[in-house]
Amino acid sequence: MNQYSITTTENRQPIWQDIPVLNINKFPWYKMGMKQNTQIMLCANNENLFIQIIAQDNHSFAQQTQLNHMLVCEDSCVEFFFSPSGQFASHYVNLEVNCCGTMHLAYGSDRHNRQFISLDAASLITLQTSVTSLVKVEKSDDNQWCVDITLPFAAIEALTGEPVNKDIWYGNFYRCGGRVEPQYAVWNSIISPEPDFHRPEHFGELVFL
Repeated sequence: MNQYSITTTENRQPIWQDIPVLNINKFPWYKMGMKQNTQIMLCANNENLFIQIIAQDNHSFAQQTQLNHMLVCEDSCVEFFFSPSGQFASHYVNLEVNCCGTMHLAYGSDRHNRQFISLDAASLITLQTSVTSLVKVEKSDDNQWCVDITLPFAAIEALTGEPVNKDIWYGNFYRCGGRVEPQYAVWNSIISPEPDFHRPEHFGELVFL
């Protein structure tokens, strides 16, 4: 099981150059094309989890603009699945964001029983992306996209109805989507014959330090 230490700080904003990198660099369902790297950094203070995504992407694409649209995962997308209760293989949140910053957030016990985040709770989340348009088509000069997310613990608690554990979470990170080379990369290894991210039994450890 992979482990990543989430740096905790008293600062209102993270100093990213001081934060260790988590790489989404396993390709259990690889078939062909370039294996493009994705870097994640996590930091937390008393109120928020900060997430920075740097995705190498030579074919950036996004067409979904609606919160919680079911096809955000088919755009150039990074996903963060996590159990904020601190209990392994328990109910989990799936946070998905495309390269233009459209999000899908839901909570439940498996892929079929999901409660979507409300507009009110989603409005607490702030997000900045390097792609300035609402939608994106592939261009010859594509090379990467970046997203910074400030995810308040209050937004998570509004979604889950439970307090957030600030000692340990379990989770996994994924890279998928796009119309060219959607290679389904993961952080913590998943054993499955087909791409399947809804596998909390394959989450790694996220420890708050």
